[in-house]
Amino acid sequence: MTLHGMGKAVRCIVTRALPLLLASFLLPANGETISFDESDPSINLGNSGSSHYRVNGFNNPTLALRSGVTYTLTRTSGGHPLVLAHNDTDFPNAVTYSGDLEEGSAFRQSGVLRSGDPGWLLRIAPNSSSEFTFPADLEGKEIFYYCEISGHRGMIGKVTVEPPLQTPAAFPAICSLSLSGTTLSLSITGPPHSTFVVKSTTDLSNGTFPTTENSTPAVVATNDTGKATLTVETASRPSLFLRVEKVP
Repeated sequence: MTLHGMGKAVRCIVTRALPLLLASFLLPANGETISFDESDPSINLGNSGSSHYRVNGFNNPTLALRSGVTYTLTRTSGGHPLVLAHNDTDFPNAVTYSGDLEEGSAFRQSGVLRSGDPGWLLRIAPNSSSEFTFPADLEGKEIFYYCEISGHRGMIGKVTVEPPLQTPAAFPAICSLSLSGTTLSLSITGPPHSTFVVKSTTDLSNGTFPTTENSTPAVVATNDTGKATLTVETASRPSLFLRVEKVP
């Protein structure tokens, strides 16, 4: 008798758009959005005099960040201390802008923010670095980074905070199986506290698994660590292909 354990597994491949560098020899660009997540949590921020902040060769780009990720922002040049702040009902005039922010027409109207002020998130001194993590309640807030020095109105950009990337769901899979007589013993791994069924076919030509096996136990569930064991009676079937399917 031939036995084939076929675990159902799904791998999700996420590609992250990288900044285009082909035009880096042209004039400094505005209006770019640069994404940083847990796979790339380091942000190096410099400046172009008192005109702009610079990230990855772009002027005042929008920084697309995610809540729950610990970022390290490093100031790579002297002068121009950086402030991160947001607008809300308690702090409506911290940062305002007119016209097109990405075209450099933004300006700061508030005074210097200090730790503990409403809307104050973070200050990073020149040639320094700091770790920070945005909580979920900042998702969707209007957040800015800008120079603390009065008059440097062009040194300002936006930050967007999005939810964390979703981890692909883990599907149950057969990790080992052994046959004793007509009794097949299986070891299963999958999400903790999930229930599943074992489907089977004797012919893979059509790619379907039409038969639901009567397993022991009848309701198969993984434990706290995502493991389970069960048995299936193979009877006289000379060839058997198995697949685990999670119960919705």
